[in-house]
Amino acid sequence: MTFKKILLGTSALLGAGLLATASPASAQQGPAVSPGGKLDVTVTGFARFLWVAGDVKKRFGGQQSSSDFRNDTEVHIVARGKDESTGLRYGATVEFEADTNRNDNTDETWIILGGSFGEFRFGDEDGASDLMKLGAFTLAAGTGGIDGAVDLPRLVAGVNTGDATKIIYFSPRLAGFQLGVSYTPDAKSGGDNLAVTNVDAAKDVVEAGLNWVGDLGGVGIKAGVIGHIGDSTDGDNKEDFWKIYGGGVVSFAGFSVGGGFGKQDVFGNEIKWFNAGAAATLGPATLSVTGGKVLDADDGIETKGIVVSATLGILPGVTLDGDLLFFDKAGIGGNFDDGTVGLVRLGVAF
Repeated sequence: MTFKKILLGTSALLGAGLLATASPASAQQGPAVSPGGKLDVTVTGFARFLWVAGDVKKRFGGQQSSSDFRNDTEVHIVARGKDESTGLRYGATVEFEADTNRNDNTDETWIILGGSFGEFRFGDEDGASDLMKLGAFTLAAGTGGIDGAVDLPRLVAGVNTGDATKIIYFSPRLAGFQLGVSYTPDAKSGGDNLAVTNVDAAKDVVEAGLNWVGDLGGVGIKAGVIGHIGDSTDGDNKEDFWKIYGGGVVSFAGFSVGGGFGKQDVFGNEIKWFNAGAAATLGPATLSVTGGKVLDADDGIETKGIVVSATLGILPGVTLDGDLLFFDKAGIGGNFDDGTVGLVRLGVAF
């Protein structure tokens, strides 16, 4: 498509001409690089224990019981270096799944190359639109509110390419603005797959995001727009795979409000939705309320829900999180009923 070629060409020109370093608004910061081109290797991660109870089967489908325990454990290896003669930053990130039932040994694996031109990532990583999304979920406490462990994905920022193998570019942030672009050949192809064509998937997907982060008179503002466009891998379905979404967060004196609105088409199934939320930080605790509603959906699953969340820091690196979800028509496992799910999580970050 001409639009996708324009986006890719624009990112290349920006990467060659801009004169600052880049890092997406939601990306985690890696370790400091050592002089002389040596790689610094850092091991980080988390171990989390969760207790979920309530209308679990209604929300998640299958034959779930009304109460269950769950683990969530990952180990991340982050390697970073810098070449002093050129100023190039480089390295790799490998995120290992460490739960006892996981057969997929890694979550995300990617190479980084950065400098004054911006930052490139190559590998299995979230796309530009997912990394740069903003909305009610940005300020959520607990496990992430509507984008947490009891999430309502239709109320967040729409369908994306997940961790499928891709190339991502982030421009330097200039005057508060940053551009991100990514290209994914096959939205269901990751790892060491090569030349794989998945039926009922998206191909040649270009994602883009543009946001502004700044402070106006002591009021913190984050605002941006994201989107993607692609094709179907199914020869019998020529409809495009596209999305447009805009959102933001405003913060002042420990209080935050935010939200977003989006529209997407996934091979003929068009959906419109919004999300909104508010949060407050009180000493070691953060409280939030996030929610939203699908305004229109061709498949009839007009989801709506609210998540009340809390996070309490109890020891260095140790947090206690809670989410209480009230949902209607989650659409999971064919469910169109309402229900309530509660969650408590004890987490250790290292």
